[in-house]
Amino acid sequence: MRNLYDKYIRMEHITLGLAVVTGILAIIQGYAILMVCSLYMIAFSIFCEGVIYASTNNTIAGIKQFIKAGMILVLSTILLFMVG
Repeated sequence: MRNLYDKYIRMEHITLGLAVVTGILAIIQGYAILMVCSLYMIAFSIFCEGVIYASTNNTIAGIKQFIKAGMILVLSTILLFMVG
């Protein structure tokens, strides 16, 4: 039987893989927008991990992951406006 949070685990892994590919392309091509997109994907992956923790009754770890994701989103948005 599958758990209810299996889709979040899959989303976490998919976005983390896409972030790695996008990050490598950003380094090779030198595009800042791809770097910011990679940071957004990492933040979404951390958010999914927070949802997983919150759904497994580990709310403190989930809140920590939500804060980490929020900080990455804010900092990468600032980076986007400073570079662009």
